[in-house]
Formats: sequence, C-alpha cells, structure tokens
Amino acid sequence: MPEYCTCGAQLVENARFCHRCGRPTFEAPPEKPTPVISLPVQPTLHEKIAQLPVSFRNPIALRIAFLMSLGITLVQMVPFLGLLCFVWWTAAGWCAVLLYRRMTGLSLSVPAGARLGSITGVLAFVSMAAMIALRMFFEGKELVAQMVKQDPRISEVVNDPQMFAMAMLMLLGICFALVVGFCATGGALGARRLSRKTG
Repeated sequence: MPEYCTCGAQLVENARFCHRCGRPTFEAPPEKPTPVISLPVQPTLHEKIAQLPVSFRNPIALRIAFLMSLGITLVQMVPFLGLLCFVWWTAAGWCAVLLYRRMTGLSLSVPAGARLGSITGVLAFVSMAAMIALRMFFEGKELVAQMVKQDPRISEVVNDPQMFAMAMLMLLGICFALVVGFCATGGALGARRLSRKTG
C-alpha cells in the first residue's frame, strides 16, 4: 500500500480511501457472487394424488369409478336401455379412463386403464346387487311366482334353502365376473386408444 495518494496527501495506515480526494488506495479483490440456491418445486396435493397408482387408495380414481358406476345404475333402470348392459359396462370403463385423463392430465397405461375399469365394475356390481336385493325384498314373492309359472323346476330350488343359496352365489359370481370383466375391457381399450392419440 502506498504511503501517499496521487493527490499528494499522506495516507493513514490501512486506509482504503484517501481522506482528501476520496480515491481508493488499493483495488479490492472482486467479490465472489453468492450462489443462488433454488429450492425444488413442491408438487401440489392434486398432483401428488394424481401420481398415485390407480387403485382403491387413489381418491381421484375412486371418485371417477363411483361416478361411472352411478351412471351405469341410472341407465340400467331405464327398461329398454337396460338390455344393452354389456355396452354400458364397456363404455363406463372407457369413459372412466377419459375422465381420469381430463382431471389429472395423465395418460394411463393399458394395465392402469384396466384397473380403473375393474374398480368401476366392482362399484357398479355393488350398486346392482343393492338394487336387486331391494327389489327382492319388496317384490320377491311375485317374482318367484312368475318364475315358477315359467319353469316349475324352479320351485324345487326355491324350496331347498341350500340349493337356493348355492344358486344365488353362482348367479352373483357370474354377474360379478361379467360386470368387472366388461368394465376392465373398456378401460384397457380406452387407455390404448388415448395413448395412440398422444403418441
């Protein structure tokens, strides 16, 4: 460090500036830029839920499956439309995948679409079973009488509790397999079709 400034003034020891003219006595080393620490962007709750795998634990998938199963139930209450139940079950799986993509912005794989369709099918089967149980509770005797008129052998099944229980379990099992199977097929087809459109 020089003892005198260029203006002729004697400098004080360790002075950074001249007390007369204000000129710096030495060049300061360049300051190191402070590193900017960028924090990772936290995903929102909706994005976290949307990234969950498609299952009964995914609230978005469950809500969509419930809406689709409710739609199936309402359509099947219409007498003539109820005859096309296989079409509605497949369409419900397809529409569930489409609605999931609209709500989350994510495309589902074919297995995930099938899982969403099967969840829709399970909920649709539960609502159908509840409707059948209510109808049997209120109109059971009349329905059984009509069935016996059509086929007298049905009275043997109805009068034997064990045979009746086995027949009901078999009927429910077949119905469950059909509903879940068609809905899962619709979900898989919908996921495949939508992935082709984006690809």
